[in-house]
Amino acid sequence: MLLHNAFDKWNDLQIQLVVLFKEKDTARLELMEQGIQLLEAIVEQEGQAAPINFAERFTFIRNNKHNYTAFKQLDELFKETKKKIARLRAQKKE
Repeated sequence: MLLHNAFDKWNDLQIQLVVLFKEKDTARLELMEQGIQLLEAIVEQEGQAAPINFAERFTFIRNNKHNYTAFKQLDELFKETKKKIARLRAQKKE
């Protein structure tokens, strides 16, 4: 999976999830699961890209995917992971 495509996919999911959480639509659970699997695949592919406290935060998200707070945490993990990947790649180039 190309990282750029993975982060684009998350952006699409994130937009849909905002609406589904506002409407309290249970379809959000399936999209949350897709987001969880996507982040897990990115972190597995990139190795050292996991943000601080990733395991604890990821467990919280998995156990509470019906919860808006878990959605916000998932969104933050995507942002932090993207930044960390960029930083690691920049360090490799130096």
